[in-house]
Amino acid sequence: MHRDHDLRIDVLGSLRAARHGADVRLGPPQRRTVLAVLLCGVRQVIATDRLVDCVWGEHAGSASVGSLHVHLSHLRRTLGSDSIVRHVHGYALAIRHDQLDADEFDHLAALGHAALRRNQFRRGRQHLAAALALWRGHAYEEFDGAPWARGEIARLDAERLGALVSRIDADLAIGERDVVGELESLVVEHPLHESFCARLMVALYRAGRQADALAQYRAHADHLVESSGLAPTPALRDLQLRILRHDERLTIPPRQADDKETTSDDVQDLANPHHRKEER
Repeated sequence: MHRDHDLRIDVLGSLRAARHGADVRLGPPQRRTVLAVLLCGVRQVIATDRLVDCVWGEHAGSASVGSLHVHLSHLRRTLGSDSIVRHVHGYALAIRHDQLDADEFDHLAALGHAALRRNQFRRGRQHLAAALALWRGHAYEEFDGAPWARGEIARLDAERLGALVSRIDADLAIGERDVVGELESLVVEHPLHESFCARLMVALYRAGRQADALAQYRAHADHLVESSGLAPTPALRDLQLRILRHDERLTIPPRQADDKETTSDDVQDLANPHHRKEER
């Protein structure tokens, strides 16, 4: 079956589509919702009843199925006649992985994570930066709050955060000095996210700002107590002690900065700068 190689659909921000490099109009809100529901379960059969429920909810009536068929017909004309496949009990969006930005993000992020596991920090950073550059805002932005979109939005948000953490790990491993400002913003945006705090402490220490690194620890600890009554984890307390002691493992081994072979202990200290193996 022929597939439209020039179709592109983006969901990492507001929903949009293009064919042959030109944006296409996706139609009224209900039609956009039909497409978004199919995208959340891309390449899976979505039951007709579920499509009706997601689009019309409690307002569904006897004419809803007919209206759904009209919207699907318009979407086929817009996206390509074979883009939506009809099955016995529902419909499936039949697009390739390279036609959807969320799939491209997943692929690039996986390449980046795999490169970091092989200690190829520069290559991993390149893949992860390309993955993160695909984001234009919040995933499925106009459908935020819709129950049917909640799971996919949460998955993509978690994957984005994981890719961001790993990209910063790569920055730290290769000695990138311009991560402090970004990490400071991330700590404000995610005040309870300990991994950002830990990486900021390492980045500040490597920039010759030991006092600021320790102040960041205290600020995080105070916020934890005030907001949840919790204390920093042992891993973060251990990092504080290592900064106080000027632990040489917090510096960048020259061989690692060049993406050469490293030991597993080096990788643990650099790819996860707040992690330390328990004493045996």
